[in-house]
Amino acid sequence: MKDWRAWTCAVAIAALVAMASGLGTAPLPARAGIPQRIFSSSSLPPPHLGYGINVRDHSYIDSLFAPLGFEWLKLWEEYDPRVPTTRYPYQILFLIDCTQRSGDLEEWGNDVEAIVRDGRGLVEAYEICNEPNRVGWLKGTASWPPPDPGLYAQMLKIAYERIKAVDPAAIVVSAGLAPVGRIEGECNEWSGNDCSAMDEWEYAHQMFLWGAGDYFDAFGYHPYGFAYEPERALDELPPSDNGNGFTFRGVEVMHDLLEQHGLGHKPIWATEFSWLRDPSYDDGYNGVVPGWCHSEPGYRDVFDWMDVPEVQQANYITRAFQYADEYWPWMGAMFVWNLDWHDYGWLCEPSRYFSVRKDDGTDEGIPAPAYYALISMTKRPGHFGPRLAVEPPVLTFMADVDEPGVRTGVVVPLNMGYRVFTWTASVAVGMQVTGTGTVGIQVTPTLAITTGLQGTPLTITVDSTGYAIGTFIGLITVTATTTDVLDAPQALPVMLRVVPEVYRVYLPVALCSAP
Repeated sequence: MKDWRAWTCAVAIAALVAMASGLGTAPLPARAGIPQRIFSSSSLPPPHLGYGINVRDHSYIDSLFAPLGFEWLKLWEEYDPRVPTTRYPYQILFLIDCTQRSGDLEEWGNDVEAIVRDGRGLVEAYEICNEPNRVGWLKGTASWPPPDPGLYAQMLKIAYERIKAVDPAAIVVSAGLAPVGRIEGECNEWSGNDCSAMDEWEYAHQMFLWGAGDYFDAFGYHPYGFAYEPERALDELPPSDNGNGFTFRGVEVMHDLLEQHGLGHKPIWATEFSWLRDPSYDDGYNGVVPGWCHSEPGYRDVFDWMDVPEVQQANYITRAFQYADEYWPWMGAMFVWNLDWHDYGWLCEPSRYFSVRKDDGTDEGIPAPAYYALISMTKRPGHFGPRLAVEPPVLTFMADVDEPGVRTGVVVPLNMGYRVFTWTASVAVGMQVTGTGTVGIQVTPTLAITTGLQGTPLTITVDSTGYAIGTFIGLITVTATTTDVLDAPQALPVMLRVVPEVYRVYLPVALCSAP
């Protein structure tokens, strides 16, 4: 008997080990594989993208942004610290600076809270800092501190808690990380860090280890396309890339990292992405020929290799939206870089040529081909409200026919989307399932509460007294009282299985736990 019992326990333990083995952290990915086409081109996934662009000057929203037909725009505290004072007919992502005027994180949190208080009802989402894996991310300090994912994780936590306290429906987006490539060395005990930039893969990995995954609704990243078409996979890059992953699809590595850290359910937002237009295609300004930039060291040595013809810029941007729409159901809002930096800084400043406008000496400039392409591009805007899910999706109770009594279980109405919803629950009629069909014998669950906020557990009890051997089903309906909630209502089956001997059903567990 002891040998048989030991064998049974070994089988049960082996099964548990096999299940747990899938939960370990996989090594940091070196390449992102080619995604499997889950949906055919004639059957795309449900709409999930947000179509947006970065805007520097608020005064251009009506004249330059509106014709694009986008529903999202991104504004920067750096260029205008005020959130909009009126309700635009668009959704707004507002980028909050990592600015420490006194080095006091709580004081910075006060600044964040003040911004959100002014933006409540006017701003849908907040991005917390910009490219913190590059030097210069922490503004307002006497010197430029190097990238520090631990410090950023602390700031993200403060921002998240302050934002949610003021505006629970606001979407918090972590800072868009810059694709800086594989960096060797160590700075302040952070590997992959040369004090001027930190490998974005390693930076994200360390952020998650510091618990940052609990403090964002969407993960921010900047999947620039560099010199390559948007469909180019990492394993199709030339040897000169040196494993940097400088391609639009480098964002797939970030999604892999999120999954490895148990965060795969969180969407990624491309808070900046684009291709650099060759300056030679612009008409010039004040008589200066922009083709000169190819011989200007600041541009030539860093950016020259990645610029593309203006028609190709337009083509790549629209194809990037299409690719993400078809292959990446985890991609959320995407913001082109940029609308109106066309007259910004020195002549060879790359932001001028990432712009979808061209400088002609006027304030608004003239459209580049990309501007017209974005207007005519087919758009399938996604849903950025709540989405109801109930976990577990089925609740099962087991009772011994000779030992009737009350059984208790818990389900949780979860928000698998954005913002906030409240729910209500009600009991429907169930019936007995037999080998010959169904008969009208119901089981009626009892609810401890009938309403709550997303994430509030719902305790359910079933009394097996008076039930014969068999399977009985009750139904609970969970619906949202908030408007614009996807997948609501949800029907939750509650199953009561009445068996001759519960002990026999749970024999392996009972044997393992017996003294």
